[in-house]
Amino acid sequence: MSPDPNESFDAVFSIFGVIMFPDWRKGLAEMARVTRPGGRGVVATWQEQGAATFLLLGQIRRKLFPERETRAMPEGVKALGDPERFTCELVAAGYRDCRIEQVVFDYELDMVMLDDPETVFGISPDWADLNDADKAAVISEARRMASDRSVLPIPSTALIAVAQR
Repeated sequence: MSPDPNESFDAVFSIFGVIMFPDWRKGLAEMARVTRPGGRGVVATWQEQGAATFLLLGQIRRKLFPERETRAMPEGVKALGDPERFTCELVAAGYRDCRIEQVVFDYELDMVMLDDPETVFGISPDWADLNDADKAAVISEARRMASDRSVLPIPSTALIAVAQR
């Protein structure tokens, strides 16, 4: 339990944070516990399997290597990526009057960055387990997707929930 007293904050935020917790339900409950009555809880999650280059890498891997599994996103990302379930989980944690907005941001991948793909994909375990030939195939597919544009837009969808305590 957090050292913060019950009902001590007017607003509590988790921007792509609590969704990564192993016990994300406990994280939501802690947020509600420290939110004063009438206060707000704000939680952001990804609707799909991540965003930006993580999303792109997952899409390309599923296309090129459909027989291989990609690393699963944390359970909180999967569970809260559905607006109805997101609302139910916020209510179960102690919130009410939930509003969820879908926000799409076009992350723009400068194709020059693919000259050093480790800077683009290197922190993803789904990149690290590819061999050199597979990595080259991923880069080639990303360049094909850009179809001679200098920037590849990667629409990334977030769900932003605002709920009252």
